[in-house]
Amino acid sequence: MPVNVTGVKELIAAMDLVDTNLNKEMQAEIKAVMIPIRDKAKSYMPSNEQVLSGWNKVNVTAEQKYRAFPFYDQDIARNGVYYSKGSTRANKQGFSMINFIANRSASGAIFETAGRKHPGGDPDSESLNPRAGIHFIQSAQNLSPLKGDGMQRGRAIYRAWYEDQGKVYGAVLEAITKVANKFNSGQLKNVA
Repeated sequence: MPVNVTGVKELIAAMDLVDTNLNKEMQAEIKAVMIPIRDKAKSYMPSNEQVLSGWNKVNVTAEQKYRAFPFYDQDIARNGVYYSKGSTRANKQGFSMINFIANRSASGAIFETAGRKHPGGDPDSESLNPRAGIHFIQSAQNLSPLKGDGMQRGRAIYRAWYEDQGKVYGAVLEAITKVANKFNSGQLKNVA
C-alpha cells in the first residue's frame, strides 16, 4: 500500500514559495483518485445485522477497570474511514505519510485486521470462550476476506487499495510528475 516517493515534501514547500496553485492542482488530482478508494473501503464495512450478534450489543452496565472490547456500529465504522492530505509524524524509521486513507474507529480497525497476525485467534486471549477468537475471525472472513500481502492485508481499506492499486499508483505518480515538470519547466522561471 505505501508508495515511497522521495522529495515530495521539498517539492510542496518549493511550490508554495513560488505558486500555491500548483500544489492545489496536485492535491486535487491525488484526491480525485483517493476518494473512490475511501468510498469503496466504506462499502466493505458490514451491516450491524451481518456481524456476530454479541459484537453490536451496547447494553453493558458493569463498571470496568479496563477498556472493554469496542462494540460494532456500521455508521461509526463507515464514518471512521477517512482520507487525509496532511502528513503524519515520522515513525521510528523516519517515514511519514502524505495523502492517506485510514480508519479512526476502533471497531472498524478490528474488522479490518482481525486474524492478520493470529489466523487461529490470539493464543493469549483472556476470553472465557477459548474459541472466541477463531469464531470471530471466521465470521469476519466470511463477510470480507483479507486482501493484500503480509502486514498490508485487510478487509476494507487494504482490500480496496489492493483491488485498485495500479490505478492509484499511476495517478499519484502522474500528478506529482506533471506538477514537478511544470515547476521545473520555463513556465515558472519567470515567476521565480
